[in-house]
Amino acid sequence: MKNGSEKYIEAVKYLGELYDFLNRRFFADELEKPVITICPDGKNKALGWFVCGEVWREDGEEKGATEINVSAQFLNRPFAEIAETLLHEMVHQYAYCNQMQDCSRGGNYHNKLYAKLAREHGLEVEKTDKTGWSETRLTTISREIIDEFATEHKFIYRLPERKGAKVRSSSTRKYICPICGMSVRATKQVRIMCADCDALMVEDE
Repeated sequence: MKNGSEKYIEAVKYLGELYDFLNRRFFADELEKPVITICPDGKNKALGWFVCGEVWREDGEEKGATEINVSAQFLNRPFAEIAETLLHEMVHQYAYCNQMQDCSRGGNYHNKLYAKLAREHGLEVEKTDKTGWSETRLTTISREIIDEFATEHKFIYRLPERKGAKVRSSSTRKYICPICGMSVRATKQVRIMCADCDALMVEDE
């Protein structure tokens, strides 16, 4: 494939335009635009995620930006499903910005508040045993609104992570808070929150 970097930049730009559209139509432009990233989920499971905390900073600035990531290996889905994923994460952003706790159990379990907020912002919600009210999809009206934005666009996407592709020299993993830098170690892959910063800790490669 030629011009892979350009296609990647184009994908991020298009997701940013979609974010602006969703913010205007579903949140009355209330949300402050985060940094939107595209990167793979190592377990090939997460469609996207919102990172609590102003984890992106600029030199000399005290206030930073939050982050929404859309998983690279799931950008080959139908456009409406990608829009649903972004809207799902924007609901998390809305809860965070309004100091609402919409998740528990290490940030993985979507509680009844998340279900309420999701329904108020264009999503249907179903409950699962493991992750709570996490299964979302666009309502019929929301899908019609999305159709107003949708244009022909072919996203670049990444192939799924190969199991066993990484060789780890140690049986332990180090996790770091992206805000304060506090670190912990675990003997297996986990999702863990920093209680001080209310941020999902990231694995240190």
